[in-house]
Amino acid sequence: MRTEEKSNEIEAIPSLLNMIDVSGSIVTIDAMGCQKKIAKKVIDQKADYVLALKQNQESLYNDVVSIFVQGKEIQFKKMLNRRIVEKVHDHGRAEIRRYTLISARDPLLFKLRWPGLNGIGMLEVTRTVNNEVERSVRYFLTSLAYENINEFAQAVRKHWDIEINLHWSLDVSFREDLNRSRLGHSAENLSIVRRIGLNLLKQEKTHKNGISCRRKRAGWDNSYLMKVLAAGSTVSNKKD
Repeated sequence: MRTEEKSNEIEAIPSLLNMIDVSGSIVTIDAMGCQKKIAKKVIDQKADYVLALKQNQESLYNDVVSIFVQGKEIQFKKMLNRRIVEKVHDHGRAEIRRYTLISARDPLLFKLRWPGLNGIGMLEVTRTVNNEVERSVRYFLTSLAYENINEFAQAVRKHWDIEINLHWSLDVSFREDLNRSRLGHSAENLSIVRRIGLNLLKQEKTHKNGISCRRKRAGWDNSYLMKVLAAGSTVSNKKD
């Protein structure tokens, strides 16, 4: 959804939520959308949320960090918490992800401060590439309680997948960040076309190479282009 001039995602997200049915889903949003108004909107639409929390909200961020620091010191004893660990090995990269989700013993204490808040989450990532170790920590506010650690971890993981499989793919395969179209609706229209193209290229499975190679082949080979265009079709050839 296009953001209006002199506006930002904070104004656009509630309008977008009005357009889609999110009931029963988990809505994940970057730190820009970590706002009480947005959290309440998600809850009012009978959905859950996982909102990234960063230092642009200094007081809240420091409070959440201090809870996890204290939790580590006492090994989270006497805290309502769940912890799970994931290990990933892929393309020479080893990654360990530690998810922690904490809930308050008195849920009202959380909910008075933030609409629908049931838990605060932490993701610690240790990544090893070519014998070099990188560590990062991310924090979250969520309407999920500590018992729902698996749903929390899945939501965080899927949110990151969007960053990799959509935004990164659009930049690498379509050079979206280099596009300088500004006239009229050109930028918005091209953005829509790129996303349609990316979805079709991902659904075309006969070509085993990456998205960039599939895109080039579609430009060179009309028969392959037709395969790509038909990849998203759900029309069956079977007769009743």
